[in-house]
Amino acid sequence: MNSALTNNAQTEKSNQIEDPQRAHLVSNLPHIKEALQRGLSARKRMTENNPVTSGGQYFYGDTIRALRELLKPHGYVRESIRNVELTINKEEKIAIYLCSACEQTGNPAGFPQSITDKGDFTLDLLALKFEENLNYDLFPETLPEANTKNKLNCDVWFLLHNFDKNNNKLTAELARPVSYNKRGYVTGFDLENRIIIDMDNEEIVDSQVDFNDEIDFDIEEVSNDNV
Repeated sequence: MNSALTNNAQTEKSNQIEDPQRAHLVSNLPHIKEALQRGLSARKRMTENNPVTSGGQYFYGDTIRALRELLKPHGYVRESIRNVELTINKEEKIAIYLCSACEQTGNPAGFPQSITDKGDFTLDLLALKFEENLNYDLFPETLPEANTKNKLNCDVWFLLHNFDKNNNKLTAELARPVSYNKRGYVTGFDLENRIIIDMDNEEIVDSQVDFNDEIDFDIEEVSNDNV
């Protein structure tokens, strides 16, 4: 067996044993995958008569709703903090945040990044670090460690997803966010503890209209500062 694959398998096994939050998420992957599939089902119902942003909006809303409904029996509750939508298990100290990401999402050898910027409130809430010079692909050892000491007091995991319009396929993974760049994009994730979600290469039928799927709701500018 390839030595890199062997090392990855050993790391995967070690992480599941030593990281209780990661192990908990792995045990709930069937529910998380179903939530993504429900979001895709909502997206497929769009036609050319819907507004051009409807595909992304319906995927976002239905996926989050499904996450909360499917994970509720496992201790998760909804949390909305100034329009930052989370699904949280306070006992396990885990928070899930849905985020659209680049084409490297779901690639075990990739370096995923968000494709939308996050506001100052979100970056502060999640205690992400600012990193300007990103060379993680060449020097992955320079990536700072994920910070669990945030205002949520939870281990934050981004549910990253990317829809390839050319191949009509969705890739997804769970990853801990670590850092962001000057544009507010989350560009650094904990590369050693990513949870790749196998969507079984299921083909998603796309409508002909060119929907904008890169919608990620982080609209802090309209939030109520008194909340």
